[in-house]
Amino acid sequence: MKLNLRGLLPFLAGVAVLYSACTKSGAVKPDTSNVKASDNVASSAIADNLAKSLAGSFGGSSVKDGVAPSINSSSKVKVQSTYSCGFYVDTALNYVFNQGDTLKATKTGGVQYYFVCENDKTVGYDSIDSLNTVGSGPGFSYVYNIVQKYKVRGVNTNNSNFSMEGPMKAYADNEYPRYKTFSRVHNTYVFSKLYIHGDDNFDITSGTATFHSEGKTNGGGWDYSGTITFLGNHKAKLTFLNKTFLVDLLTGTSTPA
Repeated sequence: MKLNLRGLLPFLAGVAVLYSACTKSGAVKPDTSNVKASDNVASSAIADNLAKSLAGSFGGSSVKDGVAPSINSSSKVKVQSTYSCGFYVDTALNYVFNQGDTLKATKTGGVQYYFVCENDKTVGYDSIDSLNTVGSGPGFSYVYNIVQKYKVRGVNTNNSNFSMEGPMKAYADNEYPRYKTFSRVHNTYVFSKLYIHGDDNFDITSGTATFHSEGKTNGGGWDYSGTITFLGNHKAKLTFLNKTFLVDLLTGTSTPA
């Protein structure tokens, strides 16, 4: 997998567009910090967090980078699967990104990889990513904290298809102070036996996960635990409180099932 450092740029640009849309409306939303969010609000926030954290939008590893991991940072470190079997990498990050005077981000933390081989060929790796990103733009600020502890293994001869399992913490806090809007979504997941088809846009065709989500938005707060079943075709089934939602992993949207 690849640490998505520069991949934050289009994501931040999208946040800026969202902020612009909010300011044009001129609406100041009331404080609903003590209100319980509707199940639809909670499911939408959980689904969005799941899709973006798997895609590396919060700055962590992305499932789309498969079994040939690389690490890109300001020190230009790059690690590929051509390294010797059993090769261990431990990289500390302190990365500053600026785009003009508008978008700023600082990423700190560390990344560890241990490569696993069979018959002198790389078949996968174990990884630990622990990353914290603090950033801001015109009228908004955010903090993303990602911890991923994955076991990734190739399941065919060219490693285009692979399995993945392990826990992930994905905390995403976004603030728009002037307009009193905010989103704080703190999710933890434990993935089990995910099968990822790299030849089909990295579709997660099977596997399950448990999750715990604590969050708060202007729509209210929640504290839920539940399960996720990956269905293939870039879809997943999200279940909590005996309710089921269908998640689109490409868009991060959810709809009641």
